Amino acid sequence: MPRVSSRTWALLLRTRVHRPILFTQFLVLAVAIAAPGPVRAEQPGLTEREAVAAALSRPAWMEAETGRVAVAESDVTEAGLMPNPVLAFGRDQVGMAGGDITERSVQISQTFDLSGRRSLRLEAADRRLEAERFDGRIRRLGIISEVRQAFAGALHRIGIQSALELWLRRVEEAAKVTTQLAKAGEASGYDRRRIEREAHTARARLSVARADVVRSRDLLAALAGKTPAEATRLTGDLFPDATPSLDVLQARLRERPDLASLHAQTRAFELEHQAAERGWIPDLTLGIGQKNLNETVRSGSGPIVGMSFSVPLFDHGQAMQQRSLAQAQTVRAEHALALAKADAELRGAWHQANELRKAALTYRLDVSDGGHNLSGAAEAAYHAGEAGLLELLDAYRTELDYSITELDLALRARLAHVDLETLSGVSSYE
Repeated sequence: MPRVSSRTWALLLRTRVHRPILFTQFLVLAVAIAAPGPVRAEQPGLTEREAVAAALSRPAWMEAETGRVAVAESDVTEAGLMPNPVLAFGRDQVGMAGGDITERSVQISQTFDLSGRRSLRLEAADRRLEAERFDGRIRRLGIISEVRQAFAGALHRIGIQSALELWLRRVEEAAKVTTQLAKAGEASGYDRRRIEREAHTARARLSVARADVVRSRDLLAALAGKTPAEATRLTGDLFPDATPSLDVLQARLRERPDLASLHAQTRAFELEHQAAERGWIPDLTLGIGQKNLNETVRSGSGPIVGMSFSVPLFDHGQAMQQRSLAQAQTVRAEHALALAKADAELRGAWHQANELRKAALTYRLDVSDGGHNLSGAAEAAYHAGEAGLLELLDAYRTELDYSITELDLALRARLAHVDLETLSGVSSYE
């Protein structure tokens, strides 16, 4: 015979003394609850780390990030290229009294940068490539945060569903007892209708909770690139890890990818300004070729060597100097503003995460000490005839509220912890 707890036997004995008609029913119910179900090997559930890894390894995500970096790399390649050489062909013919004179020439010329502007622009393109990689890290942190928030939300809704399922089971069991009592004339019709109404409410709330679970799982599956079936079972604790030290987070705040990206962009504009300041230095063009001269009675050929300079009379880079200087000033100011804002947000998020974790931990320990296990005492009093139905239902609802409050606090603490890691720019899942 399956094992029944001592408290269940005490309830059954009290039920037998005060209400003999229900003793057999409660015995069967206790045996059914204590009986073990069929043993099945369950597949391991999806963990938060696995969900994050799956999201970051999605082909579409990786292709998008690779494409953005490739665009920035193409700018680097373009900035490092020399101008193309120019190949020129010429044919001149002059009519003379003694016969026509025909002149043919072929020449190739190449322009050279004597000022070093190309090397500065190449370095500026490198800084923009660096900024794009930092931006990629920011997008990566955003994906990690989004998946972790979705995972926490799914765990929260699954916990609420479990709490509501327990509440419904208790109400339905109490409803069966009340129905039997009403038939025996030991309970009023009001009690029977009241607990039936409670059961309807519990079923409705459970239906809503199940719909919320399906939606949250589907969202998590979409973010992680999984099928809904692969996100059916989740493994993990909603309660967050310990809050990192604020001093450590503040020390590495300047290395946060978005701030580092702004710094790299500022450096790129400064390099472009340096290049523009050298606009007064002309470019040198060298050419070499061959010329053929044909007359009526004679002909000849010889080499061509040419050299030319651009004359920076009107345009010597003054517009680019103004633009790059203004852009560098703008981004530098944006960096200072973003750093001040990030520091304030980080301190606020740290205090919030720390306090919420303390509150959730205190509440969890307070609930787990057994002082709030009201349902057992209420059931014993109800079966012994020492309490009414309303007291029993109130105990069930109170324990439900405790469970949901514990889940809500754990969720808020978890989301605050995830937000803190994102604001710090360093994630334990990178």
